[in-house]
Amino acid sequence: MIAVMLFIALVGVWFWANWERSDAQVRKTTASAVSPWDYEASVAEADNVLEDYRRRKQRSRVKASIQSPSLDGMPRSSSIGNVMEIKITNHLDDETYVEVCEKTIECIEDDARRNILKDYYIKQPIAVELLIADSGYSKAGYYLALKDALYTFASLWPAGDHGLLVNQK
Repeated sequence: MIAVMLFIALVGVWFWANWERSDAQVRKTTASAVSPWDYEASVAEADNVLEDYRRRKQRSRVKASIQSPSLDGMPRSSSIGNVMEIKITNHLDDETYVEVCEKTIECIEDDARRNILKDYYIKQPIAVELLIADSGYSKAGYYLALKDALYTFASLWPAGDHGLLVNQK
């Protein structure tokens, strides 16, 4: 009888210790009970920002060249904006956007979260299955860790009063 009780206790301890990343789910629900931030909406905002990273990085590499105007004597419509100025400021905006994304990821203290974001969004795209296999997580555990990393990114984003965190309604 004592052996059975001891076996059940050991199985319970093993099960509790090896429960796959369940502490992240428990922390998330506990934090959302007292936190004014919407976890899922904040994760979605961070995902939107980082999904745009590669396109912005490519655009920042394209140099806008300033050329002298060609005067061919043909009548032109009056233009309100300066096209070259707009191209230059868009280029600077892309460079700033890329720099802020990279610095925000570098500010994440947890190496696992930082590496997940770098692998998933910053480095050259590869199949998600390969990322999951390299990370050592199960598929569900990887996506939970990715959500936690995105939430951390959202809380560190420097633009706005509260970064990318969304208020609960």
